[in-house]
Amino acid sequence: MTLRVLHLIGGGDTGGAMSHLLPLLSALERSGCDVYLACLGEGGLARQAAQRGLTVSVLPMGGPRDPRVIGPLRRLLSMGPAGMGGGEAAAGRSPAARWDVVHTHGMRANLPTRLASRSLRDRPCMFTTVHSDLRLDYASVALARAYDGLDRATVGWVDGIICVSDALKALLIERGYPAKRLITVHSGLEAVGDQVGGKSRSGRPRIGTVARLVAVKDVALLLEIAGRLRRTHPEVESVVVGDGPERGRLEALAVEMGLAETVHFTGRLDDTDPTLASLDVYLVTSVFEGGVSMSVLEAMAAGLPVVTTDAGGVAEVVVDGETGYVVSRDQERGALAAALAERAAALLSDPGLRARMGAAGARRVRARFTVDQTAALVRRAYERCLAARGGFF
Repeated sequence: MTLRVLHLIGGGDTGGAMSHLLPLLSALERSGCDVYLACLGEGGLARQAAQRGLTVSVLPMGGPRDPRVIGPLRRLLSMGPAGMGGGEAAAGRSPAARWDVVHTHGMRANLPTRLASRSLRDRPCMFTTVHSDLRLDYASVALARAYDGLDRATVGWVDGIICVSDALKALLIERGYPAKRLITVHSGLEAVGDQVGGKSRSGRPRIGTVARLVAVKDVALLLEIAGRLRRTHPEVESVVVGDGPERGRLEALAVEMGLAETVHFTGRLDDTDPTLASLDVYLVTSVFEGGVSMSVLEAMAAGLPVVTTDAGGVAEVVVDGETGYVVSRDQERGALAAALAERAAALLSDPGLRARMGAAGARRVRARFTVDQTAALVRRAYERCLAARGGFF
């Protein structure tokens, strides 16, 4: 049975949520779903989706709390694919067709969609994916608390809550979310090559990371690690790929620490493959990672050993001592930086160890973290919801 599935997300969400979502939508289409995407507000996500050939519509939304989106949302939810601005003709659907599943990502889409769906006569199965800790997503503590409260107040209107890691699922259970509705589905890579890991490089050793430059990523810790590594590996270089509100502070900190010549801030890159190919070790220094970071999966698939904290979902893909090293974050900051630097130094000093761990990481991603596996689990969750309602399954 073909499922008619609508995903909704803020149009400006171009970080990890986008890198997770668009490959997933393509994989759901391959699995036999009729997939549609609605972006709330303008942004790069709709353009990226259209380039993939996905059916996408943009609903006008002046800001993250613009109530005027509720009306267009209600029409889209009630009309089904016929409300997608030509989607009906393209999909060959009758005007009577309705959504089987509506699936939201992020608070910009979650709250208005939940409000708009309350008046529907034939309510579809409602899903949301939680990509991160909502309390850490906003610089304003007051705003984070407000969104957290609104999310918990309306999550009872949702049939399934997909968590991108077991760590995130455990966190939500601890905060009182309904455990029976929580489902862990790890992210997966769309294309996984045949890297064997442990590349040989000439020139200076390099560590690096790909991250949004926000407080939760704690890239300042990576700078401290870089400073410590220079004591044992004077020629080591560090690469930070990404942009965000913390960039100016981090660049100034690198200068203050005497690392301006050896730490390179590239800004956001559409293609990170060449940068990953230039690294010897990939680092993750986050305070918390909601899921299995797509950049970590890409690094592992490229044959890079990963040195990470145990904060969140990254520890669910990196196997300590096998595909890299996982260091407990539950220690004083100086000790944490020293422990991470020690693991990175061991890898920089031993090409054979890098090769073995990199190859093991690439094999693990190919075996367990592909987007088709992710899509199969998501579709299974949809089918269970429809079956519970006496649907087609």
